[in-house]
Formats: sequence, C-alpha cells, structure tokens
Amino acid sequence: MEHREPDRVPVNCFFVPEVSDRLKGLYSKELCEFRNTEPRAAGYPEYELHMFLGHDMLFVQYGISEFFTHESDDEVFSDEWGIKYKKVYYKTPHGTGKYNEIIEYPLADDDAIKDYRPPDPSSADLDRARKVVEDFGKDYYLVGCVACSVFEGLKYLRGIDQSLIDLVKNPDIASDIMDITVDYHLKVGKELIRMGFDMIDLADDLGGEKALLLSPQTFRSLIKPKMEYMIGEFKRLDKDIKINFHTCGYIEPVIEDLIEVGVDLLHPVQPETMDPAKIKKRFGDRICLNGTVSTQKTLPFGTAADVRAEVRERIITCGPGGGFVIGPAQAVQLDVPLENITAFYDAISEFGRYPVICY
Repeated sequence: MEHREPDRVPVNCFFVPEVSDRLKGLYSKELCEFRNTEPRAAGYPEYELHMFLGHDMLFVQYGISEFFTHESDDEVFSDEWGIKYKKVYYKTPHGTGKYNEIIEYPLADDDAIKDYRPPDPSSADLDRARKVVEDFGKDYYLVGCVACSVFEGLKYLRGIDQSLIDLVKNPDIASDIMDITVDYHLKVGKELIRMGFDMIDLADDLGGEKALLLSPQTFRSLIKPKMEYMIGEFKRLDKDIKINFHTCGYIEPVIEDLIEVGVDLLHPVQPETMDPAKIKKRFGDRICLNGTVSTQKTLPFGTAADVRAEVRERIITCGPGGGFVIGPAQAVQLDVPLENITAFYDAISEFGRYPVICY
C-alpha cells in the first residue's frame, strides 16, 4: 500500500458461506492439524479458513451492510435499520445457496423520513472487535468494515429506483438520508480506529457493466463531499489509517476523485468492466489495486489452467512496484469449482514472489 515491493504479493479473498463449507470439507484433515499449531483459530471459526489459506487481512463488519451475514430462522425478517429481507435460494452444479434479498425499504415513502430513527452507533457490539485486536493485532492486518455508508446506504433505505430518482429530482432528500448513514458509520469507524484497526473499509457500488450508475457531476456534487468528510475525519484521527473503497463496475471517470478524497485501495477493479493493467499504468503510483481476478467468467466458467493464466497475468501487469493486493473481484460464489479455487492459490504461490518475473 506504500507502493514498495514486499516479499510477496498480498492476498485478499472472501467466500460465500456455502463455499467456505466446501473448502472446510476439502481441507478437513489439514485444518485439524492447523488448529493444533495455531490455537487461536479454534476460537474464531469465521477466521480459521482465511488464516489457513494465508490471507493477510482479517475483517470485522459493522453497519448497514451487515445483512450479508444475518442469520435467521425466518424466511422473511427485518434488521435494526427497519430493512426487510427475504431468503432467496439458487441452485448451482455444486449445491444450493441462499442470499438475503431486500424486499422492503423503510424510507420508500417520503412521509416515513421525518419520523425515522436509525440505530444508535453507541449500541453496536464492539466487544468482538476489541477481542480481535487483542488476539490478532500483532500478527494480522485488521480491517474494520463500515461499508455501504453513503450511496449504498441511500439505496438500502430508499430503494434503488427511488434513490436514483432522488439524486436528480430530490437531491435534498437524498443528501439527508445519506447523512444518516454517514453519521452512523463514521462514529463506529472512529471507535475501530481507536481500538487499533489498521484499515477502514468503505463501499458504494457506483458502476454498471459499461458505465457509471450516475453522472460524474452528480457523484462530485452529492457523494464525493460526504466521502471526503468521512475519510478526512478518519485520517485526522490516525494519519496512518488506510482506506479501502469497494465499488463494482466501470468507475474509471471518478478514480481521480477517489484518490483526491484519500482512498488508498481500490476494490475490486472488475476486469469485465476495466482493464486492470491499464488502471495500474494510469493510477497505480497513487492508489493500490485490490482484487482484479474475474468472478464472472474465469473462476466459475474457466478451467484451472485459465485461472492460473489470469493470476499470472495480473501479477505480471499489476504487481511491479507494489501497490497490488490480489484476490477475486467478488466473494467466491458457489458456482466456482473447487479445483479453480485451489488453482488460484497455487498460481499465487508460484508467481507471487518479488521481484515479479515475466515467465
């Protein structure tokens, strides 16, 4: 992240729960042995697979995007923000998975806005974060996720269609709702920094497959100032804190803006929408690339040889000079064959040592 070459390319990877279960089955014997040599893993089932696979970062998630990890016995349920979800199931050749889909937005109606009371950030359960710092702070890079805190927060509370309309027709409403989520995530993020976290993870999906979801001008007038405020507050509290920003899709017209507001890492540099090599060449001396390996094509539908070739290409084109963390462009989904996941790690092991060699 300091744009210097370390000993090897760092690795950052996530899995949907069903993939984690498959990998734990694949490596059941090795994980048992790993627990004996790394006793801390036994107390953190959510981390042990990541630790075993050699990931360099451990994540703790808070805020409005926690719905990704919500578990409920009910098929339909609501969270503390008043957002209602429904479990949606999908089938793949490797089994059936599920997602929590939003089906009801608490601020869909204008009349609901004036009486809305968001969760109190002081009530967030930060004890688990403190324990993570205590147990892993000396050995792992700790990331506090307060993601989906500006534009995504608006979408989760208002609905995607209405939020896009609001940005153009009702900018004051959009701004007020985004301020609600900014306030919450800013306060939680500051507490994580005070505890000793090394990075804060933010996220707002700004891009579609071929274009931004909103104009650069709208981004600069409504969203960029709020991002700049949040990141500025974080860095005033700790000048060494790093900021990772996740945004799917094509976002090249605003990468310069993200650099201006203090983003240190750009995730995931989705290769179907932007060429990672070109992004590295244009911006790589000022922002770190994080991700870049295709979860739309190569990992689910390619061969193990295809995965190996893509990992090799990314390391050769994005690795020189540092400023590169390799990983999938999204959480690895249930449609990805296990042999492609193992090929991903094998290729990183083979090609990911510095100095990068153009094999």
